[in-house]
Amino acid sequence: MPDLQLRPATADDAPLVYTLICELKQAELDYPAFHAGYLANLQDHNMRYQLAGLEGEIVGLIGLHMQFHLHHARWIGEIQELVVMPQARGMKVGSQLLAWAEAVARAAGAELTELSTSVKRVDAHRFYLREGYTQSHFRFTKPL
Repeated sequence: MPDLQLRPATADDAPLVYTLICELKQAELDYPAFHAGYLANLQDHNMRYQLAGLEGEIVGLIGLHMQFHLHHARWIGEIQELVVMPQARGMKVGSQLLAWAEAVARAAGAELTELSTSVKRVDAHRFYLREGYTQSHFRFTKPL
């Protein structure tokens, strides 16, 4: 298995992160809106982005948002994005990114990590179950 390199994402990584997020969404997003939001998120001390590289190529990303939930009276680590490029799937990139996020959340005193994923992403559901996550909630959305 190739050696995986993890590193924090920076402002200079915006085009790489954009490509990864478009892969996640399977859509081309509005780059100026993405870029402005990404730069703002990098300034938020509760938001962290970590990139995964294999042989000099960035192949994965995880976004971790630390939040204090009043209904837990504890910190929670929310994984907002996790994407691995198709050529690197099955190489434990996602597992290592999750382990990184869980370690960061644990070190910050979080009670748990949580995430949501589309009901259409059946492969992702199997992956999260294998990684020890349980389906404990329903998430509801409403377009505005």
